[in-house]
Amino acid sequence: MIFPLLLSIINGKAQKIDLETIVEAKLESVMILNIDNTSKIEFGIKEINDNIYQITKQPEDVNFTIEATGNWNLSISSTEPYFYGIMDSSQKIPIDFIGYTIENIGDNWDNGLFSNIANKSKDTILPLQFEEKLVLINGRRNNIGNADNNAFIIRWKFIFESELTKMKEFTKFNIKDDYYSAGFYVTLTESSIPYK
Repeated sequence: MIFPLLLSIINGKAQKIDLETIVEAKLESVMILNIDNTSKIEFGIKEINDNIYQITKQPEDVNFTIEATGNWNLSISSTEPYFYGIMDSSQKIPIDFIGYTIENIGDNWDNGLFSNIANKSKDTILPLQFEEKLVLINGRRNNIGNADNNAFIIRWKFIFESELTKMKEFTKFNIKDDYYSAGFYVTLTESSIPYK
C-alpha cells in the first residue's frame, strides 16, 4: 500500500511545461565542376618557309561536366596573357591567337534566351582572353541538372587562320619552332537571375 501512495504524491507535483522548438534550415546550392585540373592548351609550330608556318600539334579538346542543384554561369580565361615556348620560354605568342567554342553534349538545351543555357560560343569562335569571359549563362528554362544534363567539350581553334590581319600580326613575332603552352581557368558561379 505504500507504493501506490508514493506514486500519487509524485504525480501530484508534476507540472505541464510547454516546450517550443524553432528549427531553421538554409538550403545552399551545390555546384560541382568535373574537369581534369591538369588540362592546358598546348600546340606546336614549325616554320616551313619564310613567314609560312605549319601547326605540328593541335591543342587537345577538354571535356567537362557540371552537377548543380541551382542555376549557374560559366566563364573562361587564360592564366597568362601569352603562350610561352616550352623549349625556349623567351618565345611568346599573344593568348588571343587561340579561340574556342563550347560544344554541348548534354541533355540541357543551349540555344539562347529561352532554352536551358545561353551559349555565347554557339555560332562563333571566341578569342581566349586573360580577362574572364562569361560564356555559358543560365537561360529561362534553368540549367539545374546532373552530369548527363550538363556535359560539354571545349574545342580550341586557331582563329588567326581565317583572319588575314591576324596572320600578318603573327608573322611579326618571328616565331621559332617550338611547342607553346598556357593554362586556363574555367570558373563556375551561381546564377540567381535568368540570362538577359
